[in-house]
Amino acid sequence: MILCERCPDEPSCRNCLNELRVGRSAQKVLPPRQVRLTLLADGAEVVAELRAVSRTAVGLYCPGQPLHGRIEVELAADFRIIGSLVRGIRNVPYYVLDIEKVLRRNEVLERLLLDEFHRWHLSGELDPASLLKNMRERNDEWSRIIKQELQKLSILRQVGAIYLYLVEDGRLRPLGTVRVEDPLEQEMRRLAARAADAGTALREQVVAPDGSRVYELYASPLPDRTCGLALIDITEAIAEERRRQKKEWDLYKQVLASVTGDKLVLLTDEELFVLIREGEMLAAIDVRAPEDLSRLRRECRRVLEPLGMADKRLLQYIVALNEAASNTLKHGSGGTVTLYRANEQVCRAVVHDQGGGIDLEELPRATLIQGYSTRNSLGVGFHVMLRCCDRLLLCSSSAGTKLVLECRVQPL
Repeated sequence: MILCERCPDEPSCRNCLNELRVGRSAQKVLPPRQVRLTLLADGAEVVAELRAVSRTAVGLYCPGQPLHGRIEVELAADFRIIGSLVRGIRNVPYYVLDIEKVLRRNEVLERLLLDEFHRWHLSGELDPASLLKNMRERNDEWSRIIKQELQKLSILRQVGAIYLYLVEDGRLRPLGTVRVEDPLEQEMRRLAARAADAGTALREQVVAPDGSRVYELYASPLPDRTCGLALIDITEAIAEERRRQKKEWDLYKQVLASVTGDKLVLLTDEELFVLIREGEMLAAIDVRAPEDLSRLRRECRRVLEPLGMADKRLLQYIVALNEAASNTLKHGSGGTVTLYRANEQVCRAVVHDQGGGIDLEELPRATLIQGYSTRNSLGVGFHVMLRCCDRLLLCSSSAGTKLVLECRVQPL
């Protein structure tokens, strides 16, 4: 058996896949991706091409240096594969790596999740220069085969159709029989002109005229003074990512509520808006400097005392509000505390800062581990807030963090 060495021009060849010995589940990496390898025996680093993947093995092409033993394949800083090598094809520098571990963020897996790999392969920028190099010299049959293979791969990545174009002598023409809408072709011409002026590949997101589809548009100047373009429909990929984020959000929400006895609840912006509309605003206090904290405490006491809250309960609530306001100064430039009376029995205070928000994966540590603190976390004072309030509601995004401290006038 030989390695054809003509990917992606030989889509029917399965030599590199067969050597993985995993049946029909193996998939080619088109175009092949350069990856950095570390030989774990001596720490040497080499560059190879990733040619094939499956859940349990990957195929590597490395003509520059013989490979042996256990190696680490770095796909990204937080996405690496560790395994043992076997020679794949005799007399050819093609190797099969049996996967032992997949290191992804804080997880250690025993299998490569192909959806995750394809998201990485896509995020690694489908290089238009690789896809479109010498495209104008290919006949229609080669264009059809390449496009067909890209479309097959795009289905695996939850990416829609891929349209290949070429700008030649100022004219835009498709590499195939299908054209996209004129406004999208105008976007192609614009990005191709920018890429030509800059002398480098560019990428942008564009939206269909009716707003129904979202595309990634890549433009790459080619050596013969033409410009290759790839328009990739990523509508389904975006929808899938949103579904994944929603599922992840719901999981974190359930876990945090469970371990705190429903005292800590995650909110979306929409849920927070509905919650605030239910109440009557009593006061709004800006906190921009440490000296504003004493004014905050005085104003909170003045507004809340007439509601009939017991002295000890009122003091605990003010302590919690002070902690929340202090965190807006520690981890940002301050914020605003707005007091609401939700009904006869419930008071709410919304503490809003303009920081970068808390990453979803940081929420358990930032809210449940005493003493854990990052620039965007709630810090040690969070435990004080949990003890002194009946319920905390948290809404965090790139626009900042909104913390709702809820306290009943009379305890249940």
